[in-house]
Amino acid sequence: MIMVLAVTISSWLLVMLGVIVLNTVPAFMPPTWALLTYAHIHEGMSIWALAGVGAVGSTAGRALLALGSRHFGQWIVPRRWRRNVEALVEIIRARRALSLSSLALFALGPVPTNHLFIAAGIAATPLTPLLLVFGLTRFVSYLLWISAANKVATSIGDAVRPSWGNGTALAIQLLGFALLILVMQVDWRRFINRQAAHEPARPEPGHHGNE
Repeated sequence: MIMVLAVTISSWLLVMLGVIVLNTVPAFMPPTWALLTYAHIHEGMSIWALAGVGAVGSTAGRALLALGSRHFGQWIVPRRWRRNVEALVEIIRARRALSLSSLALFALGPVPTNHLFIAAGIAATPLTPLLLVFGLTRFVSYLLWISAANKVATSIGDAVRPSWGNGTALAIQLLGFALLILVMQVDWRRFINRQAAHEPARPEPGHHGNE
C-alpha cells in the first residue's frame, strides 16, 4: 500500500515538474495539454486533477519565465526597447477591463503565451493579476483540451519532445518573437500622443453650440 502511494505521488510530482519545465523554457516546447493528455490516457489520471496540476504548474512556469526575462532583460534588451514595452504595458493597464478580458480569451486558446510573459517580465509589470487570470483560464482550457483529445503520443518522450517537424508551430513561435521585437521598437508614448493630437476636441459638457 505504501509502495503504491509512493509511486502515485511520484507520478504526480513528475507531471507537475514536466509542466513547470514546459512553461519555463522560452520557446519551441510542445503544448502542455499534450503531456496532460498522455497522463490521462496512458496513466489513467483524473482529468480534473490533471487540469488543476496543469494550471498550477503552468502558472509557476510562466512566473519563472517572466522573472527570468526581467532579470536577464536588463543585460540583453536595450534600455530604449524596455522603455517602449513598459509604456505599452502602462497603456494596456489603464484599460483594465479590456486587458483582462483579452488575456482571458488569449489564455483559453492553444496559442503559446511565452511571448506575453517575456514582455511582462521585460516591462517589470506586476505579475499577480496576470498570473491569476492565466491560471484560472488555463484550468478551464486544460479541462476542455484533455476531454476533447482522443489520441496523443504513444510515449512520454513523444509527448514532451519539441515538435521541430511541425512547420506551423515553428512559424508561430518565430512570428511571436518577431512581433515582440517589433513592439519594442515602437515609441508607444509618442504614438499615443500623436494620435490624441489628431483627434477632434470634444465639446464641453452642457455646451450645445451657438444659442
